Amino acid sequence: MLWSAVVLWHRRDPGRPPTLQEWDAASVCKCVKEVHIRCQIGNDIQELNKKLDTIIPVIQQLGLAAEDQSGIDSEVAPHYNESNTIGRGVGSDCNDLVNLLRRGGEGAHVLFAIVGTIGVGKSTLALKIYHEMRGRFRTRLWVNISNDSRRITIWSGDTFKRRAGMAEQREVLRRYLDGSTSNLLLVIDNVRKADDWNQLLAANEAFRRCGCKVIVTTRDENVERKMGVTHFHRVKCLNGDDGWLLLHKTANLGGTVATGNIQDVGRSIVQKCSGVPMAIRTIGWNLRGRSREDEWESIHSQDFISSYPGIRDTIDTTYMELKYRVKRCFLYCSLYPEQFVIKQQCATQQWIAEGFFEGSPDLEEAAESCYQELIERGLLLPEHEANGVVGAKMPTLLRSFALYRSGEENCVDNPSRISSTSKPWRLCITDEEAIEAIPVYVTRLRTLFVSASPLRRSSLDLIIERFPNLRVLDLRDTQVESIPKTLGRLLQLRYLNLSNTEIRKLPQSIGNLMMLQFLILQNCPYLTQMTSHVGRLENLRGLDFSGAPKLNDVRFRLLKLTELNCLHGFFPANHGWTLKELHVLRNLTSLQILRLGRASSIEDAHQSRLQEMDNLRELELCCSSVDQPPVDVQEHMKDVFSALRPPQSLFSLKLDGYYGNGFPAWFSVSHLTALQRLTLDGCVHCQRLPALGEMMNLKFLAIIGFSVLTEINYELRGAPATGVAFPLLEQLFLGRMQNMVSWSGLVDTDMPLLERLHLDGCPSMISVPSWLQHCTTLKSLKIHHADALQNIENLLALKELQVHHSSNLKRIFNLRRLEELEIVNCAHLDTVQDVPLLRLLHLDEPTAQLPEWLQKKQSFTLRRLEIIGSEDLLDRCSSPTARYGRLIKDAADHVYAKLHGGSLYFSYTKSTGMFDRSRRCRDRYGMQGAAILAVPVAPRRVHGGWETWIKYTLCAIFLIVSQFFVQWAVSSR
Repeated sequence: MLWSAVVLWHRRDPGRPPTLQEWDAASVCKCVKEVHIRCQIGNDIQELNKKLDTIIPVIQQLGLAAEDQSGIDSEVAPHYNESNTIGRGVGSDCNDLVNLLRRGGEGAHVLFAIVGTIGVGKSTLALKIYHEMRGRFRTRLWVNISNDSRRITIWSGDTFKRRAGMAEQREVLRRYLDGSTSNLLLVIDNVRKADDWNQLLAANEAFRRCGCKVIVTTRDENVERKMGVTHFHRVKCLNGDDGWLLLHKTANLGGTVATGNIQDVGRSIVQKCSGVPMAIRTIGWNLRGRSREDEWESIHSQDFISSYPGIRDTIDTTYMELKYRVKRCFLYCSLYPEQFVIKQQCATQQWIAEGFFEGSPDLEEAAESCYQELIERGLLLPEHEANGVVGAKMPTLLRSFALYRSGEENCVDNPSRISSTSKPWRLCITDEEAIEAIPVYVTRLRTLFVSASPLRRSSLDLIIERFPNLRVLDLRDTQVESIPKTLGRLLQLRYLNLSNTEIRKLPQSIGNLMMLQFLILQNCPYLTQMTSHVGRLENLRGLDFSGAPKLNDVRFRLLKLTELNCLHGFFPANHGWTLKELHVLRNLTSLQILRLGRASSIEDAHQSRLQEMDNLRELELCCSSVDQPPVDVQEHMKDVFSALRPPQSLFSLKLDGYYGNGFPAWFSVSHLTALQRLTLDGCVHCQRLPALGEMMNLKFLAIIGFSVLTEINYELRGAPATGVAFPLLEQLFLGRMQNMVSWSGLVDTDMPLLERLHLDGCPSMISVPSWLQHCTTLKSLKIHHADALQNIENLLALKELQVHHSSNLKRIFNLRRLEELEIVNCAHLDTVQDVPLLRLLHLDEPTAQLPEWLQKKQSFTLRRLEIIGSEDLLDRCSSPTARYGRLIKDAADHVYAKLHGGSLYFSYTKSTGMFDRSRRCRDRYGMQGAAILAVPVAPRRVHGGWETWIKYTLCAIFLIVSQFFVQWAVSSR
């Protein structure tokens, strides 16, 4: 048969003999070798089968049973692989933690935690640290806990020691710790419950005194908090660029340039994986051997949760640990669109309306606790802005899992696909036409999200008619203009959101919704009237109509709304509410008062009795806009604010547009003892700032719009009792300070915990405050629109620097720990010097030229360079022969060039020397279709005719004889 194959193969082209690339003598010998190896493997398998045949009767005789090993992880050994540490943050995070581990003496950290969501790379970071510290600690122990928390595996150094049950292994570790008279590094990987480990570590104080360190990895922040961790580090998901590198490497694309738009598809896959390395690797392995664009698109179109059990099961281990209520809240979050910022107040109100917390003594507190737990476990990722955390996003991968887990209950797809056997309870619609496509047998909806814009009156009528059992109706951003009277038929409705719509008023029938708990009317610019029937809704817990500038006719009173927990948009008026009506709302936790002005009564303000609202945690006081108030009006406003004295337990305070000629007397450290967040916005007539440095619990401070201030000095610091100003401050924001030139008055020990500083709109500031040089924890500095600023220098702890639209900035100097630098439209910047650790550089250039300083030889070695610019600029960088081609090849390990809209134009990888251009980039060069890849081709070898035929014939005969010999050897055995 083999001979026939040789002849047929040779005859496929009788005019050309086979080349050596197609079949040469070496390949023939290799085939013979493989035949021998396979024969030997077959014999070994037969021997094993014989042994098993003799063992099985013995097992049955002894009554032994197989043990379930599903809870034991397969990849738990501390074997370090540098290729797994893709990501700009891994090396930096490792260096920071290694430096802390090496630090000794009084006050040194002993117990560390690495926290992060599922599959994000916590163990990878711990492995890198474990490897880096092999010469620092005499004894290193790696302890891995199985996912079911039943077994522990221990390694000493890189050597496997033992695997056994939890109690037995803890006893082994106890002996290790008891006998540790020298330095020991203990890594406990995959900790899920803190209680057992607390007992072990607390009983071994000796190891804390002899230079021993403990690192734990966990998915839950509560674990590290209960264990008394002295320093914790949160691992972030990979960004798009790093995720693409990992996918490219795992898919084994090597040094080739992917054809078509594979990189675009790959980046979409990374986004669908939410930057989680575990998921990216799983998809990457499945992409091996697939190099066509249609193959990648086929993988991208799959549901990663249902198609890849490994990804699903990994997430499921965390999901199953959640309490029942937290599970319901997690699944509910899948209704929100992808990348939607889920605000805590919105989510918790909807969960309460759904009835998730019925029976709880404090509904809001229970709901907020679940929201925070989802963040602490990494199932929701907090979204930060200049004013702190504004909400959280559910990663795309986890959203897919939540939809999968919710089964028939939650539906976000085309409702026409709902089968007759399904019974969905919750539905999210993004297309108005989909409302009419909802099957008639879907009648039991409890929650309906409609984000279609616009929304016709007929569609709204259909919703009310079809779904009378709705509890949650969210119509925000729909541009609906009027609400029908039939709204009053939704007798079970508990949550109604009409924010960002064009409604003018609410129908009187809203008074029939006696079960309504939350009425949200944020940013309704045309809302002019509130019917008196709102005052009948005695179960209201949340009422918000902030952002309604035309609302002047408020006809309902607050007397019966004693259950109100949150009231935003309240304003006193001559023919409406008065401040004294607030005194009946003793359950308020959040209050916003708008339009305070000369008409506001001081007596009514006193009678509001805010100081007696013991539950009040958030207070916002906003004044009406006044250009040049006379002195008597300023005095009156100060008296009104003095009468609105909040309770001492206040957590967050915002003063907006305040035009009193001084701050009220209660605005002091002696009264606001628990204050943690403070925002002062637009206090234009205040000549000086109060002594905020004396507030011992303040963590966030924003000072905005103090246009009359030319400098901030020692008055802000005050005379703190401990001698340290702002001892707990972590975030500081200064904005719209047009005349501020400098900030002085702080000493070296002040702001010991400051991590982030944001300066926006300080055009007169000539230099960065000098006291920042002594802030050893300052990690991030953002400076926007600081036109007078010329130098940024000597910030020795800074790791991230962002400078936007600072036209006179000339020099960035002596930032010894700076790792990330972002420059946007700083035309006069000519020096970036003494930044030896710089690894990421982001440039947004409005011109068609790269900055001169980048073209000079630099002391830093970039891992990644990102360039945002026009096509003209990027064309000058996109090939080796282009104007900046040589600079691009030498600038960084990876270069990513994007247009101002955000789309990728080209990328470059130094290790392969390849430019990977987008279709748009290729089109500008006249290259249609796939990217051109130059592959070296060996010169064609000239073969003889009959001589070559005879050689291959002899090789075939040799193969046949070898095969007969192998068969004879097997049969003889």
